Amino acid sequence: PIGTSVVFENEQTRVWEVLLEPGVRQDWHRHTLPYLVITLEGSRNRMTREDGSVREFEEPTGRVVYRDAGTPHMLENLGTTRYRNRVVELKGDLPSGAAGPQEELLLDTAALPWQEKSLPGLAQKMLWRNEQTGVSIALVRFRKGTRVPERHVHASNQFMYCLSGAYEYTETGVLLRPEAFYWNPKGNPHGPTLAREESVLLEVYDGPHYPVKPSFYTREEDAR
Repeated sequence: PIGTSVVFENEQTRVWEVLLEPGVRQDWHRHTLPYLVITLEGSRNRMTREDGSVREFEEPTGRVVYRDAGTPHMLENLGTTRYRNRVVELKGDLPSGAAGPQEELLLDTAALPWQEKSLPGLAQKMLWRNEQTGVSIALVRFRKGTRVPERHVHASNQFMYCLSGAYEYTETGVLLRPEAFYWNPKGNPHGPTLAREESVLLEVYDGPHYPVKPSFYTREEDAR
């Protein structure tokens, strides 16, 4: 995630809030879309980039900056007051050079933070997503005892490869163990599920995740 939380999203934009208390550092992240930074509470910050370059700067309240998609970096609040901004990602037709790097990308998945979803016990690490088509690749983690409580359908084909644990589709008895590969076709009702053990799976969608947000999520972002 490139911010603390998503506060608004539609087909054209996604708006994040970034909140850093004094001395707090944001996790490594990379912007894949062009974006605006609107500073709501300014402070003195330090930006460290993947190549090791470091820049310290004052970020005054009210400043608005446009940036293209770029390389991985992290941000640290060096000041004595809270830093807060809005990052507005622009999803539409990207200007030339704003689509992100066109070369190989290597992610250290162990260093990526788990992003908790609004279904208790479920978290993900989004590895790659095409914002225009909804195609995505992610790691998902279910704590032991976590349930998807109802039958539901997906708006595209869902593929999962079990890395660890025991994850069961309780109505059919399908049990995913390490090295199991699971395919659920687009539009096929399935579930409920239960994590018999803490389970980690690689999950791939070849399009949008859901036709509508399922009731077991309270946030729209969690259905993407």
